[in-house]
Amino acid sequence: MKKIVTALLMMLFTSVIAQAQGQSPEPVEGQDYIEIPNGTPLDPADGKIVVEEFFNYICPACNSFEPQFSAWAKRLPDDVKVVPIPATFRPDFVPYAKAYYAAKHFGIAEKAHDAVYKAIHRAHTLPSEGQRPDAEKVAAFYAKYGVDADEFLAMMRSFQVDFKIRRADDHMKRSQVSGTPSIVINGRYLVRGRGFADILRTASYLIDKERGG
Repeated sequence: MKKIVTALLMMLFTSVIAQAQGQSPEPVEGQDYIEIPNGTPLDPADGKIVVEEFFNYICPACNSFEPQFSAWAKRLPDDVKVVPIPATFRPDFVPYAKAYYAAKHFGIAEKAHDAVYKAIHRAHTLPSEGQRPDAEKVAAFYAKYGVDADEFLAMMRSFQVDFKIRRADDHMKRSQVSGTPSIVINGRYLVRGRGFADILRTASYLIDKERGG
């Protein structure tokens, strides 16, 4: 009898362990991520693993993902560099992509980042998905951060920003990004996932993989 009880306990213990392991299986290539042939980051950084976040401020899913992504990114070690890349899948994505690069030029992109999401999705003071793009209103918004609205608008419409948009768009296509938000690790791996937490879990795994861990 004692042997039967012991065997049953061992079976139960093994089952619990298997279930626990099954909750977080190692990501599988082709299912949880895909390898990008000859992939490299848009802007490689010496000695750094580059994490590219393809996003657009107008995207509702990006707005939902951003708090989780931001918290995760803050915990990354010093050998990882996070690079936001604004996507331009649709005409109403374009003004916000241009605004991001203009803000980068003026050194206020990081400072204004969360506020742009809030203005679109919560305060509704900037055009949201399905509304008419308004570059002038976007430029006026960024003027709160110490730049002249006319100068900001001119930068949004500049050849310099158009070049960055085209370059990012080409990179996005090479990286097989088809939607936002999307994460690419070191230009080599496009992350897939069954939810935001799963995406970040796979991204962490691929960072370790690139590090040789």
